[in-house]
Amino acid sequence: MKDQEQDEWLAKIAAAGVLKTPYALTDLNIIVEKAHQFKKLLPRVGLYYAIKSNSDSRIIDTLDDIVDGFDIASLGEFKQLQKQGIAADRLVYSNPVKIPGHIAETYKSGVRYYAFDSLAEVQKLQEHAPGATVYIRLKVSDYGSKFPLSGKFGIDPMHAIAYASAAKDAGLQMKGLTFHVGSQAENRKVWTAAFKTVAGVIKSLERVGINIEFVDIGGGFPANYEDFTPSIIEVADTVNRAIDQYIPDNIRLFAEPGRYLSANASIMATTVIGREHRSGTDWLYIDVGTFQGLIEPLEISGWKYPITTEKSAAGYKKTFVLTGPTCDACDTLGTDYELPSDVSVGDKLYIGAAGAYTLVYASRFNGFEIPKTYYIEREK
Repeated sequence: MKDQEQDEWLAKIAAAGVLKTPYALTDLNIIVEKAHQFKKLLPRVGLYYAIKSNSDSRIIDTLDDIVDGFDIASLGEFKQLQKQGIAADRLVYSNPVKIPGHIAETYKSGVRYYAFDSLAEVQKLQEHAPGATVYIRLKVSDYGSKFPLSGKFGIDPMHAIAYASAAKDAGLQMKGLTFHVGSQAENRKVWTAAFKTVAGVIKSLERVGINIEFVDIGGGFPANYEDFTPSIIEVADTVNRAIDQYIPDNIRLFAEPGRYLSANASIMATTVIGREHRSGTDWLYIDVGTFQGLIEPLEISGWKYPITTEKSAAGYKKTFVLTGPTCDACDTLGTDYELPSDVSVGDKLYIGAAGAYTLVYASRFNGFEIPKTYYIEREK
């Protein structure tokens, strides 16, 4: 975490006056700033928030009058948005493989946009969402992304005509394409390659009488963690160039960012509850861990959150294993966090970039409570 950003967050934490850890502090103004920045930098691209990254109702309410709509992945997400007064015609159901009952209930309630990437899904949509507008999930390169998705989702572009024709024959409105370059995409070249692939599929489908009206460019826009990532300005420049080169003006575009909007809006506060030296390694035990929401280090080797503390090092920093409070050995955030050498029991640590894919994962495993969220109000 950069020194200026660290000082700003420490000031926010002090102003919040919260003492009991663990807790999350979310600055709703950062959410707003990120959304407006996205719309300014990508003027041709509609903005649909992927609530899977952080489904906090306060964030959804904050974004409601800024975004064009929301991306859902389940009936549960739909019901939450419905309770918050979000109209069904502002939703896109982009999970390519859906539970049949989820399709039926969302369609009955007014959702009309559904992604697919298999013939089995076409059959489900034909039965449970007759006449719905559908779009094919294409497999594209996600090289350089922290969380690749191409192994689980997406069809080879060479099969697009067959799948699109099947959807059309099933009475579905085959009008769109979609792709995803992987979450936290750090290689800008994959965007250019994806748009080139889409352009080729659009032309192929035109030749068989299927005209594409929209392209959902998915998510993948990176947030700021500890390691180097391209800025949103750099990514937007690459995306805009690719759009200008490959996508006709009459085709509508929209995206589904989640991590980019929510990650850097929150910080998580925790207290050191133990310090031990084991087999030549120093361990810090803290009162929040992977099972209370900080699970991404279990998903990808080397994943690190930016961490700061009010403690000033007595001359130097040293490397610690940072581990959570449960009895599970996997409850460990990392083995190489550099922190002040004099950190001890009772000191507070502040985990940055904790707004995306954290509390949405949280459980009460071992009886530990899910951290409560406090808010810095949106500036009107």
